[in-house]
Amino acid sequence: MAGGGAKPNDSMPNANRTLPGALSSKWPALSADFSYPMQLDLNALQRFIPHRGDMLFARQVTVLAHDHYTGEAAWPEDSFVFRGHFPGQPIVPGVMLIEAAAQIAGAGLRAGDPKARAAAVGQVGLLLAVRKCFFRSPVSPGVRLHFDLHTRQVSGDMVNVTGEVSSARGRVASLEFVIAQAPVEQVMGYL
Repeated sequence: MAGGGAKPNDSMPNANRTLPGALSSKWPALSADFSYPMQLDLNALQRFIPHRGDMLFARQVTVLAHDHYTGEAAWPEDSFVFRGHFPGQPIVPGVMLIEAAAQIAGAGLRAGDPKARAAAVGQVGLLLAVRKCFFRSPVSPGVRLHFDLHTRQVSGDMVNVTGEVSSARGRVASLEFVIAQAPVEQVMGYL
């Protein structure tokens, strides 16, 4: 885990909990078929990532290749992200675009990359670093965004993600970030 801080403590109450979307050997077997494209709807996404409810921003993902994913996200007018950002002129916070992209990349990796899926049992994906982000256009409530993401393996458990975010009006953002897998027990030990 990045950022230092306290070490996981197995005696902590959360240390033995599991996270939804953390693949485990108890789950029904996933198909070993890696034919592309793969379509992931909302139910399929929840099989690969732990996000639920208001924090599940990705709405669908298409795995085009083991290292190329597209997806969509949108925030309705009544979304919590607009409370106070900004009164009278709601704009999707840029950090939400990064989070949606990380969800799309995480689900795409676990669904479509044989190595990532094999290594995912007992692991949870984490946003590890944000390298570069350029926000070119504000995003209003209800605007459907399209994400086009590419991944490159950095190490056994880390992947660099680059991509573009667009809407019907044109480019919205360019993103580069790193995601990693970590043991669920280690992550839960920090909570």
